[in-house]
Amino acid sequence: MMKSDVKRLANEMNLERIARKHESMGLCFVGKRKFSRFISQFIPDNIGYIKLIETNEIIGKHCGIHCYTMGQRITPINKHYTSSKPLFIAKKDPIENIIYAAPGTNHPALFTKSFHTDIPYWINEMPLLLKETGQYQCDFRFQHKHRPLSVIISLLNNNTLQVSLPIPIRSICPGQYAVFYDENEVLGAARIIDSGISLYDLKWTEPLINSDLFLNMC
Repeated sequence: MMKSDVKRLANEMNLERIARKHESMGLCFVGKRKFSRFISQFIPDNIGYIKLIETNEIIGKHCGIHCYTMGQRITPINKHYTSSKPLFIAKKDPIENIIYAAPGTNHPALFTKSFHTDIPYWINEMPLLLKETGQYQCDFRFQHKHRPLSVIISLLNNNTLQVSLPIPIRSICPGQYAVFYDENEVLGAARIIDSGISLYDLKWTEPLINSDLFLNMC
């Protein structure tokens, strides 16, 4: 059943107020507050360095990698560092407690063409073709604002998935959920556990066209 069908049924049952209610896109139960302040109530600050991914230069400090997410814009506190481009988080190293920043929203360090998920949850059952051949083509989304994108999923030995993308995608983060579709039918979902190798690590050096613009096209 589509979301539009649910809203239509709500109207038919005289539940217009619910049908017209704005959808929540924030973190449930947290409310309108800065996430870093909220999470710091439960996880103590852990000061670490911010480094430029291209040179390994220290350009500032952060209060804890748990306060930041991949692709987020970050402002380093370093009077000696200047850049004509804004900086975005391209990599987090929890072992060394280092955040790596990349200059510009289209830097190849922010993009990947594949990622790895945990064992998926299938609403009915695993697609037969995936079970028989180990591969399956379907649609995928990982953010509500993006339209579905056709991908190839590969079944690994431990029943986790490798997802191959047709175009580089920006800021895929561990902890997000990949949702898989067959046209309008939701097949299932899986938690992303590894965002894959960045294009920068694959020796891409030129800025990319921001895939967000492509994915937002109808």
